[in-house]
This record gives sequence, C-alpha cells and structure tokens, in this order.
Amino acid sequence: MTALRTHWQKIQQSIWLLGAMLCLLAALIFWAVTDRDELVEIEKQPESEIDLQIQPEKVAATTYLGGLQEEVRPLELTTRLTASGLHEAEFRGTKFIQEQKNNSTIELFRVSDENIIKSFIKKQTDRSKLFYIRLSGEGQSEQYVMLYGSFGNKREAAHALTALPFKFPETIQPVVVQFADYRPYVNDLGADEIGLSTKLYAVNLRPAAVPVIDESILARPPATTTNAPTTQAVAPQNSTTSTTITRRDQEGNVVDVQKSQSGTAHVQPDAPEPEVRDPFN
Repeated sequence: MTALRTHWQKIQQSIWLLGAMLCLLAALIFWAVTDRDELVEIEKQPESEIDLQIQPEKVAATTYLGGLQEEVRPLELTTRLTASGLHEAEFRGTKFIQEQKNNSTIELFRVSDENIIKSFIKKQTDRSKLFYIRLSGEGQSEQYVMLYGSFGNKREAAHALTALPFKFPETIQPVVVQFADYRPYVNDLGADEIGLSTKLYAVNLRPAAVPVIDESILARPPATTTNAPTTQAVAPQNSTTSTTITRRDQEGNVVDVQKSQSGTAHVQPDAPEPEVRDPFN
C-alpha cells in the first residue's frame, strides 16, 4: 500500500513539472513573437473645437487675474533707494555721477565706515568742494569715497592735487580719477536729490544801543501807600420756593390743585456784644 502511494506521488510531481515547463515555453514563444525593435509613431490627435472654445472661457472666468499686482508690486531692480537722514549734505548719488561723467576729480581716501567721512567733513570750514559717494555692487565691497572738486580735465585736477588744503599722513595718497569710473558701482539717491543739502548762513551781530537810566528817578522816596477800602458784607436776598400739586383721576381730569410757598428769612448779622471792662484794672 505504501509503495503504491509513493509511486502515485512521483507521477503527480512529474505532471506538475511538465506543466510548468510547458507554461515557460509558451511564455518564451509569446515574448519572442511580440518583441520588435521597430518604433511605432503615435500621432497626436488635434484638439476638437469644443476644447478650443473652453480655454478662453476658463481665462475669462478668472476675474481677479493679476489683482495682486496692486497690493504686492513686483520687485523693481532699477529702483534707487536710500535712507534719508543718515547721510551728510555732501553725499552724492547716481544723478551727480551721470552729470559729471566727463569731468575729473581728486579721490582723497576710501573707508568702510561712513562715520569717518562725516567726522572729516564736520572739521572743515570750507565744505563747498567736498563730496562723497558709496560704492557697492557685484564684486565690490561697500566703501565710502571722499572726493574733492570737479575739474574739466585731468590737467586741472593734477594742478589742484599739488595744492590741496589738507594734511594727510603718508599712508594716504590722493589720486586723480574720472567720475565715469564710479558709474557701475553707484546706485543711490544723493542728498541733492532728496533735499538734504542745506545752505550755511552767517549771523552778523551788531552792538545795540543801551537806554540811559535816570538816576534822579531812583533817588526819589517811595510813595506812601493808601488805606485799602473797607468792604461791607452784603446780605443775601430772601429766596422763596413755590410748589404746585395737581391731582387727576383715572380719566385724566383735574380733581384738586394745591399750591404752597416757602421762603427763608433774612438773616441779619449778629450785633457786636458790648465789651465789659473791669473797673479795678
């Protein structure tokens, strides 16, 4: 009995193995038949007229398209901004450099702190030929440049360089430069554009005439004071109060009227009591 069962299991396993091999062979044949190296071009079907009519309707339905451009304006890279009140009146910007692009100037020194230039300007008595600008941009670290004068050519600037009214240490060497060299690095509003340039006025003081004091008036004796007038107390007038009481029934008819009047008597001031004197004193 055991031998028959073992023989039947071997036959069943052989049948399953043969079926699996047949399925694998069929899959290989199907793959070989369907596998092709040729490319099949797929033509895109043109959009129907119905789809083309829907697109404009979608855009027209968006009533707030572009509505945020007023609330949140797009970034403008060409806008020149500067904080007013932080620069001196000698600060210059793009407009000044554009107007003086054909002229030359004398670069006194460069610093990274604007307070140094402010301190230098405040110490000068003549500030009419002093200007300073801010350099910034791609590949240029932020610097403040102190300039002196505006000359028509380099020869005039070189002549003025030899007669500068300033005394600098040996480490600072002023040079002649063209205003056009600063154009790519200046993008500010100057003090002359935003109304920070103020004129200096001189105040001339003149001696004023002092009035002469008459000493005879001061030597006079002071006038005698007069007695102050006596005031008498005024008694208040009598005050009266009248009261009217009206009675009505349920229908609103007047049933009874009562009038009463009260007043305050005139209060006279107390008479002064006679003084009692002691005859023995």
